[in-house]
Amino acid sequence: MLRKNSGFTFAELMVVLGIIAIIMALAIPGLIGWIPKHKLGTASRDLLSTLEVARVRAVRERVSVGIEFDVTTYTVFIDNGAGGGNPDNAVHDGSEQIIRNGEMPAGISMTAATFGGNPNFRFNNQGFPIGAGGAPTGGTITVTNTRDTRFVNLSLAGNGSITKP
Repeated sequence: MLRKNSGFTFAELMVVLGIIAIIMALAIPGLIGWIPKHKLGTASRDLLSTLEVARVRAVRERVSVGIEFDVTTYTVFIDNGAGGGNPDNAVHDGSEQIIRNGEMPAGISMTAATFGGNPNFRFNNQGFPIGAGGAPTGGTITVTNTRDTRFVNLSLAGNGSITKP
C-alpha cells in the first residue's frame, strides 16, 4: 500500500531530540573543562614561539635581542642601546626597536620568569641566552590559570621546551 505523506512522526522527532539532548548534557561539562586547558597550552606555545623568534633574529642580524616579562605581558626588542639606552642590559630603554609585544589571554598569567635570578634576559648574537648580569643563563617561565600550570623552559644552549609539573 502506498503512503501519501512521507516523513517523520512527532513521536520519532521527539525521540531523536531527546537523544541529542542527552548526548549534549554528557558532552558539555567535558567541553567546558577543556577550554582553560586549551588556552593554557596555546599561551605556552606562543611564549615558546616568541623565544624562538627572538633567538633566530639575534643570530640572523648579529645583535642582542632582549626579552622583558611582566605578569601578563612580554616585550621582545633589539638590545642595542639606541636612543640613549644601555646596550646589552636586557632592559628596554631608550628607543630600542621593539620586535614583538605579547599579552597573555584572559585568565592566564606568568607567575614567575626566572633567568639567573632576573625576569629579563637577552640572546646574544650567537643565540645563547645571557642574563641581565652578563652571565650565560637558562631559565623557566611559569604559566598558570586557575586549573593548571605549564613551564616554558630555556636551556643554556638556547633550546626551548614546554613541560608539565
